[in-house]
Amino acid sequence: MIFLIAFSSVFPQNQQNIQAYKDKFFIYQKIGTDSALTYVDKIFASKNNADLAFAYTAKRYLLTITGKENETQGYMVKINTYLKKIPEIEQNYGNLSHIYNILGNTDMANESPNEALKKFIRADFFAQKNNDIRQHIKIKGNIAYVKLNIKQTDDAISETRQVLELLENNKYLYEKENFEIIYNNLFSNLGHLYSDKYISDPDKNKKYADSALQNFNQLLRSTKDKKLLAGTYLKLGTLNNKQENYQKASGYYLKSLDLYTSLQLKDEILNLKYNLGVNYYELNEYMKSKKSFLEMSHSMEKDSQVNIDYIFAQDYLSKIYLKEGKADSVEFFNNKFIELYQKNSELEKKNIANIYREINSKNLNEEINKSASILRNRLFLIIILVVLIGCITGYLLLQIRKKKKIEIRLDEILLQVKNSSLNNHQNKSSFTISNEKEAEIMEKLLELEDKKIYLKNEFNQAYAAKRLGTNTTYLSQTINKYMKKSFSEYTNELRINYILKELSENRKLRNYTTQALADLVGYKSGISFARTFKEKTGVTPFQYIEKLNAEN
Repeated sequence: MIFLIAFSSVFPQNQQNIQAYKDKFFIYQKIGTDSALTYVDKIFASKNNADLAFAYTAKRYLLTITGKENETQGYMVKINTYLKKIPEIEQNYGNLSHIYNILGNTDMANESPNEALKKFIRADFFAQKNNDIRQHIKIKGNIAYVKLNIKQTDDAISETRQVLELLENNKYLYEKENFEIIYNNLFSNLGHLYSDKYISDPDKNKKYADSALQNFNQLLRSTKDKKLLAGTYLKLGTLNNKQENYQKASGYYLKSLDLYTSLQLKDEILNLKYNLGVNYYELNEYMKSKKSFLEMSHSMEKDSQVNIDYIFAQDYLSKIYLKEGKADSVEFFNNKFIELYQKNSELEKKNIANIYREINSKNLNEEINKSASILRNRLFLIIILVVLIGCITGYLLLQIRKKKKIEIRLDEILLQVKNSSLNNHQNKSSFTISNEKEAEIMEKLLELEDKKIYLKNEFNQAYAAKRLGTNTTYLSQTINKYMKKSFSEYTNELRINYILKELSENRKLRNYTTQALADLVGYKSGISFARTFKEKTGVTPFQYIEKLNAEN
């Protein structure tokens, strides 16, 4: 008895159990991928080549759609090894059809539609040989979906119509709920195809826009499936966007975004935010557009994801900041767009360049070269600007220092005027003069000072010498000897010191013109007076008067 139990535990599980595990795989969406993987792992207990090929194929698909494709290395080698061992006879047609169909779905998950199409065609071949109508309908739907993705629109429309007709004719093979799900999904794909057909040539294919709208609106009435509704609103938004009905498009996009958000489908949410950004941009609602693009970009940067939507979001952001006049942001996002574009393969670059031409009606490479040229010119201008700012800053600092120096000098002058220390008049006792003639000249010169004869226009060396009863040479020598200055310096000092004191005491004089002040102190020219004033004081008459007015 113990021997029989042990024997039965190691004996391969019967085919009925294996089939049950396979059936569990096909409802992975309902039971979850983890549970489905548990059942698929049990299929490996079989020794049958078809079962093992199925097990590796199903596990590879489940790991791929859950982002664990790195764990599937070597799986295709094993799958192909087992496939070669499976005879193409009637009892294997069902398994072969399922295996190739799953392989096609894995290729689609890996974004390899052309490879997927080959697998689906092979799967359909075995489905038809097995007279499996349901499998035939499923695979025909997959073929139509691939052709939709690779833009073979006419073929895809034809395929989808055939599948819908087959489905209607074999309705009895399905439970009602299951039939409606399959039918609505196929009907949605047909609407998408009509929309694509219209977009490819709007002028020529206007009738397809009407067909697409009819399909989408019928779907909104017939389905309660959130994911299908979200996709339908998205397609309606895109169709209206292409028809330039941007307000309606925004409404549909927002409904789609709400549904995808509730379903927590990240990729679809990011795609919606890009579409909304584009739509708001067309509506000139640049703040909303910028918000959508930035939200989408920040989300994708966190996960290090890069796709065409992300790349073009940078281009749109640079254009929005250009309209806002924010040069630094324009340069940042423009450079980011070019950098992301250049990281792609030549084939992807060509695709991006074609999309760029559709959006902007411009050649991308020409725009990149133009941007590089603009950047070089901008750098040159920045260098010039930096130099110019440096010069202006230097000049302003010089002026500030100069102004500060003038302020200090003005304070000194006001203090000297206040203390009467600018008065040049000196008593006879101030001089030690042994020469009687020189003593007489100095005494008479001081008398002339007291009488302010120096304020007369005619006062000069000859005039003074005559008044003093001497000659100009002797007068000049005497002043130089005892006052340590020339006659001209002596006269100018007397006149400037006089006007400094008068201006400080007589507010009325501060309203005089430079020429009037010059006349007052014996200068014939206002220019000559102003120059002498500046030489003697270090400030201009205007600066001195301005300081006096500020003080009192």
